[in-house]
Formats: sequence, C-alpha cells, structure tokens
Amino acid sequence: MSMDAIKQVTETEAEARERKAQAQAQAQALLAQAQKDGQAKLNEARKAAQTQARVWMSQAEETARDKTREALAEYEKDCQTLREKAAEKLDEAAALIVRRVVNT
Repeated sequence: MSMDAIKQVTETEAEARERKAQAQAQAQALLAQAQKDGQAKLNEARKAAQTQARVWMSQAEETARDKTREALAEYEKDCQTLREKAAEKLDEAAALIVRRVVNT
C-alpha cells in the first residue's frame, strides 16, 4: 500500500471516529433535553391534576353541605310534626294518668 493510501485510510478512520463521537454527544444532548422536557411535562400534568382534584373536592364538599342542609331541614320538619302530634295527645295522656291515679 502506498503512503498516500495509508494516510487517506488513517484520515478516514479519524474522521469516522470524530463523527461517531459527535453523534454520540448529540444523542446524549437530545436525550438530556428529552428527559428535561418530559420532566417538565410531568410536573405540569401533576399540577393540573392537583388543581382538578381540588376543584372536584370543592364541588363534592359543596354538594355534601347542600345534602346535609336538606337532610337537616327534613329531619327538623319531621321532629316538628312529631312534637305537634305529641302536643295533641298531651291532654289525653294527662287525663288518662289522672283517671288511673283516681281509680286506684
């Protein structure tokens, strides 16, 4: 082989090694950027999910408060009805007690 041919092969091999090193460096840089972008998107998605969860929790709490108010109002109405019925029978109960005590 001539000196020129050996020199050309050596230069070509050196260029190939340099291109390979550049490609590896570029691949590592792309990978690092992709990981950084992925982490940023993940953080963004987490924040959005937390915000949505807070909204849903707030809505659920408001719904629970409304249902509690409705149930309490219904229970109060039922209690009032029972009080009225008991008051109606109070005179009758008192008379019954008096009759039993007097008849004994």
